[in-house]
Amino acid sequence: MLEISGTTRIFPVIGWPVEQVKAPALFNAYFKRHDIDARVVPLKIAPASYIAAVRLLMAAENVGGILVSIPHKPMSVEAVDQPTSRAVLAGACNAIYKGADGHTLIGDLIDGEGFIRAFDRTCAGTRFDWPHARALVVGSGGVGCAVAAALAARGIGHVAIYDTRIEQAEALRQRLQKTFSTTEVSIGTPSAEGYDLVVNSTPLGMAEDDPLPFDLNGIKSSCIVADCGMKIEMTRLLVEAQRQGCRIQKGREMMIEQAPLYLELFGWPGVSSDAFRALEAI
Repeated sequence: MLEISGTTRIFPVIGWPVEQVKAPALFNAYFKRHDIDARVVPLKIAPASYIAAVRLLMAAENVGGILVSIPHKPMSVEAVDQPTSRAVLAGACNAIYKGADGHTLIGDLIDGEGFIRAFDRTCAGTRFDWPHARALVVGSGGVGCAVAAALAARGIGHVAIYDTRIEQAEALRQRLQKTFSTTEVSIGTPSAEGYDLVVNSTPLGMAEDDPLPFDLNGIKSSCIVADCGMKIEMTRLLVEAQRQGCRIQKGREMMIEQAPLYLELFGWPGVSSDAFRALEAI
């Protein structure tokens, strides 16, 4: 049993919806195992109330930070006093915490770093030719922005962005191209053909009967297929990609690698993702 008292540090995870989030189970299991008086609590807050809720929650002395879920990540840039440079570049935050003065609200975006760390595990023992590789990121919301920016920062040769919200995708493309001159950034189509890495960062896959976020026809068996969704571990996309001989990366892997990054921002540096990997059965 996880007890909560007046001394417990509370970390809300806010989403709309929030039923899909896995962070409470993962972090609370970690806190329990290491006898840390802290808890992650899911809160379902509508977009119209989100910024006011962030300000109210972070005014509480025992709230140590906020984990941000869909669709609030882009809005979080406005909700904080000081977004980090990578949050500004991507136009989104998924971690909100207090600065050294105890009052300034800082917003950071660690989805991209979590994705890259998970990708390095996926590719362990094999060579991924970053300067000549081509990636497709489907979805230009908070996760898609973070992943596309992280791939460009890592030095990938080409990253294509696809979203039905054409203006949003184009705005991201322009920001990334301006910042990363050695990476070609383009607007793509929802087709995996010709890519070395394809990433689903849309909500498609949260339900069993969701359509595929992009077409797998013509995909190379050497292509790596990643799904950032976490509600269903083996989404239809991952099942189909595996059937075609592709390596896959689950959304849970990204969350596992992000967990130590959250803890560092929230005041617990030096934690390894292996400490969370041991909790994967939870």
